Amino acid sequence: MAHYETDFLTIEWDDSIEAVIMNWTAFAEGDDYREGLNEGLELIKQHNAENWLADLRDMETVTSEDQQWTQDEWHPRAFETSMENMAIIQPKSVVAEMSVDDLVQEIGNQ
Repeated sequence: MAHYETDFLTIEWDDSIEAVIMNWTAFAEGDDYREGLNEGLELIKQHNAENWLADLRDMETVTSEDQQWTQDEWHPRAFETSMENMAIIQPKSVVAEMSVDDLVQEIGNQ
């Protein structure tokens, strides 16, 4: 059962792998993008989870404003949770992959 579902994102808890699973299916920006990431963090906190799987295959590019927000505001909050492992399925779109690469690199550094 989905914890959060919109036209562009579904967030679920998977008991079999004890992970939050985010499946981005379309472009989202601003409040929509940010609410989705925040809902994922809430699910991490609810389950005291260590694992996060983000399926970005169908995700569109992340705007520079949302990239900045993710780095400045979301990542610090994510690093304070119980999350220890993050797996990312890269976007099909090369342009979208480029917008995600910087965000992934920062996570790897943590």
